[in-house]
Amino acid sequence: MAADTYDYCPCGSGNKIKFCCGKDISKEIENLTSAMQGEQYIASIKSIEQLLDEHGPLPCLYALRGIAFITTGQFEAARENIDQFLKIAPENATAWAGRALTSEDEPHKVMEYAQKCLEYATDEMIPQLVVPALQGLVDKLFSVGNAFAGFSHLTLVAAIARNSQQATMKMLQFMQNPDYPLLLKQRLPMPTAPADAAWNEAYDKAQVLARRGAWMAALDIVEDLLEDAPGETVLLKSIAILNTYLGLEEGIQAWRNYTAAIDIGSDAAIEAEAYAQMLNNQSNPDVQAIQKLTYTVDNLDLVQELLVASSLARMVPDPGFGNDDPDNPPPRSLFVLTDKAQLETGVDVTMEQIPLAVATLYLFGKQTDRDARVELVLANLDGEDAATSVLQTICGDELGKLEDTSDITEVPVLADALSWNPVFPEDTPQELMQQLSLTQREDGFCDIFPTLKLQAFDGRTAEELALDFTHRIKVQATLLIIETNLQCRDYQADLNYVREKLGLVLLEPIDPTDVELSQITDVQLGRYDVTKMSTDQLAHCYQRCLVITFRKAIVGIAEEIIARDDKPQHLNLADVYGSLLETRSTNEERIELIEKAKQAALDANQSPAIWMLREIPIRIMSGDTQKASDLMQTIEANHIEEPGIREHFYQLLMQLGIINPDGSPAGGPGAPAQPGIIDPSATQAGDVWTPGTQEPQTSDQPSASGDDKPGLWIPD
Repeated sequence: MAADTYDYCPCGSGNKIKFCCGKDISKEIENLTSAMQGEQYIASIKSIEQLLDEHGPLPCLYALRGIAFITTGQFEAARENIDQFLKIAPENATAWAGRALTSEDEPHKVMEYAQKCLEYATDEMIPQLVVPALQGLVDKLFSVGNAFAGFSHLTLVAAIARNSQQATMKMLQFMQNPDYPLLLKQRLPMPTAPADAAWNEAYDKAQVLARRGAWMAALDIVEDLLEDAPGETVLLKSIAILNTYLGLEEGIQAWRNYTAAIDIGSDAAIEAEAYAQMLNNQSNPDVQAIQKLTYTVDNLDLVQELLVASSLARMVPDPGFGNDDPDNPPPRSLFVLTDKAQLETGVDVTMEQIPLAVATLYLFGKQTDRDARVELVLANLDGEDAATSVLQTICGDELGKLEDTSDITEVPVLADALSWNPVFPEDTPQELMQQLSLTQREDGFCDIFPTLKLQAFDGRTAEELALDFTHRIKVQATLLIIETNLQCRDYQADLNYVREKLGLVLLEPIDPTDVELSQITDVQLGRYDVTKMSTDQLAHCYQRCLVITFRKAIVGIAEEIIARDDKPQHLNLADVYGSLLETRSTNEERIELIEKAKQAALDANQSPAIWMLREIPIRIMSGDTQKASDLMQTIEANHIEEPGIREHFYQLLMQLGIINPDGSPAGGPGAPAQPGIIDPSATQAGDVWTPGTQEPQTSDQPSASGDDKPGLWIPD
């Protein structure tokens, strides 16, 4: 729809065309906007240039020309247009949005341009270019590792582009990704100023700017206020928060300045130190390089035979290498080397018996300009001796000379020290693997963590700092980061046993009586005594924790909700029941929860189909194949056309081995096409897909420190 005189002026001032720079050319602006909506950009640019010659440098014309240049991909011309625009209107929000969108500068400078745009914008008028500018900025910030600024600007995009499904989904994907630290995702609002503070008016202005996302401008105001009110905790915390929004190194000291002004043993102080550590980790991580050792090989076939025959090597049958580059062919084969012989069975395996991966080995054939070779990627930072010893034991004199040693990736020192790389036999029960992994994790935190010298501890150990009442807060903060990260995946995770060993204050349950939980940080929600929460408090906290995937708090609150007769209103009770499935130890208990979830869905006039899908693999594992077949037939007959159900249903059939990816029966030609005939032996307890879960890791995929998948974030 073409602009008229009562629409906002294209310049982005927030004024109507009738009262702005476009008032004398309102008819021309109407024609231009109509032409641009019709994608007549080249003609529009010519018309704009003619109008600039006739009427002079009007901001509205520069704004329209900038949009036309950007839309047609003329970025060099767009940058020149922005330079001219800013000369005549240095405080124009649209001009700064254009600069942020088209700039080739490093991400921090682009962030400054976006911040200028938000500073000069108004609550009523956000320039058209802001959303694409911020979207590009978010990608740039994450690409250079500035997760704090990337996340805060991502929330801004979602807030501004409320009707954008893409922006909302990207935000939700980030919030519900348990690989991102909980402290990074939690709400961090600026504190409220005392009612009688002399600096209230200026602070209110800073808060208005901050709510709009103009954090740099707000920071300037608050820093000026602190000069006249030194030591004021509200101002100190606000400075720390604003620096954190921007992902600036200055936030490290800002949080510690705030900590020094409050009770050093308080939860607020520990969280402040945790933010300081995370910002420091972002800019100066405590990492070291994993090495790759390359050996020449004369007889590659013999080396491969030796590896296949050795009990210290496990061949990965289908590593999935591509072969798109003829000049750099993929490895011929891939092996995992272990510190002890492979086991024939893992049915009753103990911790001491499990072989651990010490390296990943790649075999490369002879190339035109290169001999055949072995590439050995170490599994741990200090694992060279163990890995080379195993390789020498297997290959002996067939291993050629060491050709090269190179760094391939960096891993956090603490993550590497606590890592465990078991290679389980294929028949190891899933429950046993999980139990052994949990035992190893606990042993690592008890025995290894206290003795590590870490950058977060200024090169000292947790044992040393725990005896220093001034600096033990560093250990408390590190444990808080690790613990809350673990609790996003494992609702049972609790590091109080580590605190007890180090003589630190334990994190005890908190009484929510007379507490305004909306003012409580998210990381504390897992500690509140749910039995003392009101029904409204339960609903409020459950929804908050669901958004950020805080599993420990979700489970605790959900258990309390289903135990009460008085259920919260406006809460999806089916999801509440479903959130507890992983906490049940038997299939009978899981089926009981699913039955309640299905009934809750029906009571709320919702389809129970998604819960029927989750029930099918549990029925199969229980041996009740008839019920599983009935459920499949019911879904096909009554629910298959519901949104998302067809996709989930056929994915489930593929996971169960009933159909192939192309939809044909898995048994080949002539196999039954109906899902009613199920072989219970086709699935194992540890390998059953359910909607909303990831595919399980098999025993052929040992964990390795050099893995490029995101893992648990811990302070380095």
